[in-house]
Amino acid sequence: MKRFENILFATQGLPGHAEALGQAMQIAANNRVPLTGLIACPYFPGDMAQYQVSFEQALMDTVQQSIDTCRVESHITSDAVPFPIETKTSEQPAVCIIKHAQAHNHDLIIKEAEPLNEGAEGFKAIDMTLLRKCPSPVWLQRSTDKPLHKRRVAVAIDPFTETEEHHALSLRLLELACSIADSCDSRLHVLSCWENYLESYPNNQGWIQIDEQQLASEVAKAQQDHFQALRDLIEEAGVSCELVVHHLHGKPDTKIPESIEDYDVDVLVMGTLARTGISGFVIGNTAENILQSITCSLVAMKPEGFISPIR
Repeated sequence: MKRFENILFATQGLPGHAEALGQAMQIAANNRVPLTGLIACPYFPGDMAQYQVSFEQALMDTVQQSIDTCRVESHITSDAVPFPIETKTSEQPAVCIIKHAQAHNHDLIIKEAEPLNEGAEGFKAIDMTLLRKCPSPVWLQRSTDKPLHKRRVAVAIDPFTETEEHHALSLRLLELACSIADSCDSRLHVLSCWENYLESYPNNQGWIQIDEQQLASEVAKAQQDHFQALRDLIEEAGVSCELVVHHLHGKPDTKIPESIEDYDVDVLVMGTLARTGISGFVIGNTAENILQSITCSLVAMKPEGFISPIR
């Protein structure tokens, strides 16, 4: 089954895009779908305008050379995956990419993640704008020394959803993550966190005393209910890849980044839950905290019906 129909490779033309470019070409080849490239480059104002054309051409030549190299390494011909590229100038690269994706109905954007300083985590400004405001799924690729067949894929899932849109998103996340895992080490790590809200309250408050046995019973029930809901969701999704389920006790914004490190995850698939059907996106606090605490590649999706504030 084709997961995407019209892929956009977006770049600023800076060094470090080869990994994302190769990923885009591989997905397009595997699914036999169109792939185009966009170089979002800075605008040269005033006295520097004379350098604009030559600068854009230099970026185009650099990206084209990377494409040619990737074709040779991946054995992907121009007949199998045509790859037209264009440049656009903008003072806001993320806005430029989002507008282009909307205008051409791209259903996946693949981009190299902005490089982090040593010891830093999360994503920088341009990438965060894409994650917050782009209606299309966004794949932010980070460089890795692992060969493709050894890369580990994980999906973050909450089986308890408040709306039909969020339930549908969870099913799409499982399906997409399984598809990605099939092209990597074949296993999909499912990360799902549970807790009982009463656990976070101290049991020595004067206004309430909870029987320890009763509390333990409630916590055990929360664990069981969550696990059963997770099993039901996985069964409904009907995914066929090998699953490694991690039923994590604790808060997602703590346990998921820890699990990514513990299980050496290379690609995390997750939803950035949004209010749907309205303009103006507020990313969920939990998702925001997770995004700022990871160093792996990320594939992020929003629920159907999300309306970007960028037109």
